[in-house]
Amino acid sequence: MQLVLEMIRRVFQIFLGIWIFDCPGLMKLRNLMYIIMLKKFGKNNVLSSKIRFYVPHGLKKAEVVVGSFVRISENVTIDCSSKIVIEDNVWISENVSVLNHEHMIEGREWKKSKAIELTEGLVIGEDAWIGANSIILPKVKYIGKGAIIGAGSIVTKDVEDYAVVAGNPAKTIGQR
Repeated sequence: MQLVLEMIRRVFQIFLGIWIFDCPGLMKLRNLMYIIMLKKFGKNNVLSSKIRFYVPHGLKKAEVVVGSFVRISENVTIDCSSKIVIEDNVWISENVSVLNHEHMIEGREWKKSKAIELTEGLVIGEDAWIGANSIILPKVKYIGKGAIIGAGSIVTKDVEDYAVVAGNPAKTIGQR
């Protein structure tokens, strides 16, 4: 049953993710779908086209909380296999990937026989800004309040409040 619900959810995301739903009136329909799908979805959010909240490998869906005044740009992929909290006034730029599970790599078995390790989840603090083409890896539990992640960064560890990080792996390059 979980697999069927995930398939239905993905079909709705693909359909409502097309560009035509970026029109102001139709964007409300898209947001309504996210309210139904996520259950904890704030007010005045702008979610652009081709955003994917997905549950990989038939895992049980985790809780996703989206605050108010959140802006998520095009082609963002969010792995919902662990709890995700996106607080108020967060901006996630285009082509960002948020990953929340890992495959175990010990031994020589094929990937399909490997166990999956879930993380404790991720909190993206209020007023954080994640730059375009960034990747948030599974070990990250917290992106601080007011933090800025530079475009193209690969975040491998937690980011402090008001830190500005960039690079691969992302390192602190300043404070806000």
